[in-house]
Amino acid sequence: MKPKPKELDPLKELLKEHGAIAPSEGFSLRLMNAVVTSYKFSYSKQYRKQERLGKWIILVLIACSLLIFVELKPSILVLEMIFPVFSFAVGLVILIFMLKKIGKLNHNSERSL
Repeated sequence: MKPKPKELDPLKELLKEHGAIAPSEGFSLRLMNAVVTSYKFSYSKQYRKQERLGKWIILVLIACSLLIFVELKPSILVLEMIFPVFSFAVGLVILIFMLKKIGKLNHNSERSL
């Protein structure tokens, strides 16, 4: 059975230990640190859905712009200029994605040590 959050409250422990009448400077610093750490939360967990939605919106916009470009029926010369630039951009995106994955693997292996 998990202990209740009230039992593990560091603020309550500090107040019991030092009292609430005339706190010392050290107590004030520790109390401030306990308050700050108790209110921290992970942005990555909270905003994961919004990030996913944003990525889907960007993909839909890119697909729509590509459909408009195809509908304009560009000449072969324009396609010969755009294809290398597009290929370069896709390659950079893939390279950045791979480097992020490698960075995460290195970060996780350092944590386990």
